[in-house]
Amino acid sequence: MSLLKINNVTMKFGGLTSIDALDAEVNDNELVGLIGPNGAGKTTVFNVITSVYKPTSGEVLFQDKSLKNYKTFQIAHLGICRTFQNIRLFKSLSVKDNVRVSFGVGLKSGFYSSVWQMNNFSKEEKEIDSKIDELLELFNLHDVKDEEAISLPYGDQRKVEIVRALATNPKLLLLDEPAAGMNPSEKSDLMKLIRDVKDKFKISILLIEHDMKVVMGICERIYVLEYGKKIAEGLPSEIQNNEKVIEAYLGDTKTHA
Repeated sequence: MSLLKINNVTMKFGGLTSIDALDAEVNDNELVGLIGPNGAGKTTVFNVITSVYKPTSGEVLFQDKSLKNYKTFQIAHLGICRTFQNIRLFKSLSVKDNVRVSFGVGLKSGFYSSVWQMNNFSKEEKEIDSKIDELLELFNLHDVKDEEAISLPYGDQRKVEIVRALATNPKLLLLDEPAAGMNPSEKSDLMKLIRDVKDKFKISILLIEHDMKVVMGICERIYVLEYGKKIAEGLPSEIQNNEKVIEAYLGDTKTHA
């Protein structure tokens, strides 16, 4: 069943077309890759999905509901959350508190409950602590939960970002180059982690990534963009052997024979 549908979306900035009549979809509990050269429009797609940009034409549907009139903060409440190409952690907060911030999206207790430490607030706080610990344990971050997030190695900072996104309890997780800056060992761990997250939390994932080993190793389907236009879609095996994709990344294959 389709969870996200991108229907004939075009995004223009003045005379520049960043996305050109894009059709794409992500199904329930599916891991989909979105790839293409630099400047292909991949991050713009994420920005349109999360209402950072309103498309020039076309629309995005989430669970058959148009996102046209939703603001960015409301998108998270619907069940879509993202990470960013550049790490955006709260520098002065611990790992645990960086994750705790995201639980505000689904808090049930109101202002007065928190002020007076009423029973329902205290109970909810304990539940949140337990969920944070569970997430950090899954990502092997429990032992560093009280350390400042920015003091961690780069790969672990990336993990904190993913944990923080998962804390919003998303139905769709958008990962923007999660393997950027990681060494081969960290990338291998990340691939297993992303697969485990999808299966454990029964969520869909749309992934932007330049590392083809990561993309081909975990994605079930792949869309390829070039200059904002979709040039291919299919299974990893189909994308690997697609002439248009090879040329988009490597130039004319005949000149490289």
